Amino acid sequence: MNEAFADIDSPIHQIAPTVRVAAAFALSLVTALAASPAVPVAALGLGSCFVLLARLPLGSVARRLLPLCLFLLILWLVLPFTGEGPVLKALGPLTVKGDGLDLAFLISLKSFSILLILMALVSTMHTFDLGHALNALGMPVKLAFLIVMSARYIAVIEREYRKLRNAARMRGFQPDTSLHSYRTFAHMAAMLLVRSHLRAKRVYSAMVLRGFDGRFSLPAARRSRGLAGCLPQAACMAGCVAALVGLDVAVRWGAF
Repeated sequence: MNEAFADIDSPIHQIAPTVRVAAAFALSLVTALAASPAVPVAALGLGSCFVLLARLPLGSVARRLLPLCLFLLILWLVLPFTGEGPVLKALGPLTVKGDGLDLAFLISLKSFSILLILMALVSTMHTFDLGHALNALGMPVKLAFLIVMSARYIAVIEREYRKLRNAARMRGFQPDTSLHSYRTFAHMAAMLLVRSHLRAKRVYSAMVLRGFDGRFSLPAARRSRGLAGCLPQAACMAGCVAALVGLDVAVRWGAF
């Protein structure tokens, strides 16, 4: 798993992982359920502040936002021409609808806001710190363990696939729509499954030899270092969540 943001020294990194995960979940939930642009705009500003406080390299942040931009581009090519609202402009046989345009704008705001919040609060911690936080917040141990191990070994399985693909290319394989190509891809998938199973057995045996008993056991000293002194930051995070919830309630009641 790529943990490029996990070893930066910043105020965000000093906050306990449990507090960061809880705040990221609450802020993302409120942003996702918002019915007007006011809350996503506030969340976007909040996420930008978090990114700056986390001292994340802006170039890396921009590269991680690029896939989202490509996805939103597809939405902007479709949604403005759908809906039943007033027609804003006619482009030949197509008509730009007001509600479709508003929906595309709202989805874009929510997507950027949530991604920046998650990038600043969640991607700045190591994989197993995330597992400890999820377990401490009440997620079942098996589910938390499955999430953490999946995040940790997806990149490893991808490298195995690249090895198989390069080996096939070295032997002159050119993918096309023939039966031979389908058979080759099926063999590669089967071999990848076998290699993943064998690696999983080796990883499990290594973890058992190191005393793994199926639970996340965070050393007491490390837990105390993570929780000590983060009460002001936790209160600040709770205040951000409360402010965002209050803004959403005010907008729904027509105060703005």
